[in-house]
Amino acid sequence: MTDPRPFVDPGGIVGFWRERYLESYVAEGGSGVKWLRGRQGSGKTATLDALRHVAQAAGYFTAAVSAREVQIGRFDELYRAVLGQLPMDEMGRLFAAEAARRAGAGAFRPGVDGDLEPYLLAQGRPPEAVSADLATALDFLYADRNIAPPVVTALRHISLGLLRPSLALDARRETASTWISGGKVSASQRRRAGIGLVLDRYGAREILRSLLYANRLAGGKGLLVTVDDLDALLGGDGPVRYTRLRRDDAFEAIRELIDEGASMPGLFVVFAGRPAAFDDERAGLRSYAALAMRVEPEVQANRSNPYEDLQDLDLLWRDNWPHWRRALAEAYGASASEALESQTLAAVGAVSPVKLLVDAIHAREVGAHGA
Repeated sequence: MTDPRPFVDPGGIVGFWRERYLESYVAEGGSGVKWLRGRQGSGKTATLDALRHVAQAAGYFTAAVSAREVQIGRFDELYRAVLGQLPMDEMGRLFAAEAARRAGAGAFRPGVDGDLEPYLLAQGRPPEAVSADLATALDFLYADRNIAPPVVTALRHISLGLLRPSLALDARRETASTWISGGKVSASQRRRAGIGLVLDRYGAREILRSLLYANRLAGGKGLLVTVDDLDALLGGDGPVRYTRLRRDDAFEAIRELIDEGASMPGLFVVFAGRPAAFDDERAGLRSYAALAMRVEPEVQANRSNPYEDLQDLDLLWRDNWPHWRRALAEAYGASASEALESQTLAAVGAVSPVKLLVDAIHAREVGAHGA
């Protein structure tokens, strides 16, 4: 999947996160929550898009959420916004492939090669051995006590149809897939599928934690989530409106995510918004002290530090602005010399110099074509 828009990595932050987190720390079972702030047009959305492309190429599941488009109040609402985007069939193939490998059929392709039983028998293995291997193929999901039994049950239903289609119970598989995705499932449907855990604000954390541990057991990399437009929590004209209570729910859900990071292996989340989302004393992060103290750096610096959890895009662009101005101009089709003369760094104002520069380049290109 490629992004047709030109992208210049501000301060190299996407490359830094890829190398230091996605390819190492998070891939090895760590987790992280990062933040991007920046004025209008500073590249927040483009940076999040680029990060997801990088994560997908590295084998991560990814999800993109906009607080302006989707309610992210309670933890279960955030869970539904994220898990509803994940491909359950692909997740099922991951667990089915690991089960086949553990049963001694590493070349078996779930969903392609039919039923695992005849596949194993064709290798000349004794029928009793095949039966025993099939009976325990998915038991590796029970190996880690961090995986809640209801999640194991759901994953078995989802994966079994790819291993032994003749024995799959489609109704239970559909219930399990809908439940994990955060869809509506009645109590009777869950009971018939053997799933006892309710997906509320508490159950959602347990399910997410279990899925992350199970994903690692099956050889998966992890999950990258980007949450854009945090400034929508302050109010505005978007389709989603946040009352003070709903806004505090969202801040509390994010705090929970940060504090439980040690039990969320392979999870990397990046939140992004305009400066008001962070600085507003009445409605921004600073209005919720329990979250603000976990986000704001203890030492304020005049230069960017890629290791800080909170990254300021305006600061990233400001550091060595002539270099980034040249890179932006080349990416958008203008000569470097023209770019260096066209736009200075705007230190104040609501609009980022990046947007001003790109708009100037487009205006020049349109004028050149018109002439």
